[in-house]
Amino acid sequence: MARSDSSKNSASDSSKKVAKAARAGATPSASVGREQRSLGFPMALAGIIIAGVALVAFSWNARDLEALSPSFDDHWHLPYGIYDCETEGFLVNLEDPGIPNSGIHTHGDGVIHLHPFSSSATGNNAQMERFLEATRTDFEGDEAMTFADRPALESGVQCDGEEAILQIARFAPGETTPTEVITEDLRNYRFRQDQEGVVIALAPAGFDIPPPPQASIDQAQGASPSVLRTDGLEDLNSGLSGQGFDSDGNLLDADGNVVLDEDGNPALNIRDLQLEDGDATEPDADESE
Repeated sequence: MARSDSSKNSASDSSKKVAKAARAGATPSASVGREQRSLGFPMALAGIIIAGVALVAFSWNARDLEALSPSFDDHWHLPYGIYDCETEGFLVNLEDPGIPNSGIHTHGDGVIHLHPFSSSATGNNAQMERFLEATRTDFEGDEAMTFADRPALESGVQCDGEEAILQIARFAPGETTPTEVITEDLRNYRFRQDQEGVVIALAPAGFDIPPPPQASIDQAQGASPSVLRTDGLEDLNSGLSGQGFDSDGNLLDADGNVVLDEDGNPALNIRDLQLEDGDATEPDADESE
């Protein structure tokens, strides 16, 4: 009888030891699970923060690049028009008065040619003010636009029974609906990309401003800053004033500007070309002496 009780006590002790061991063995696993759960949230949060920082950095870089355009290497062509609601049409293109400018100008072709000559026309400085200076036009506040060769456009006139105001509409390339219309600080309107349309309009607020004339759009699309006028090369002996060269013999680009090298000097002069045998005019005997 005593032996039987001893056996029971021994079995009971063994069961307790097994259960204790099981509990002991389970503790590390549960602890690891809790640790994993406790680390999971901070890691996920850190990932979100890193991704956010990367997106912010990317957006700032994109803004920085935009702020730098146009640069000295750019040559943009923007179709434009000046719309008058009183006549329900566009004014005649502004002429090129041939005065020094910042590189934002026109050739009387309904196109704003933008290739900066100085930092006053690059990046955030590529503004309407520079174009006004180059065309002898101006804004008197935001109330009137004055010209050297025609009457001013003035706010306050009536169009279809509504008061007209001066405004500028921006058109994305190829679009006929404005992406932006501004009515204040018109002089500070900024040119943002090549081939975008620009319309200065005297019209009531909310008026359906039309895009630039098709002729201006076609002219801008046909202009290419990378294509040089080489038609003057057809006959090098015809004189230095032939098409493609100025009177000094310097090569011109598509807009009639002297092509410059990296140092700002004329890139090519007709006098520097080495003619093939038979093409060059033989010098007179007196000149050869």
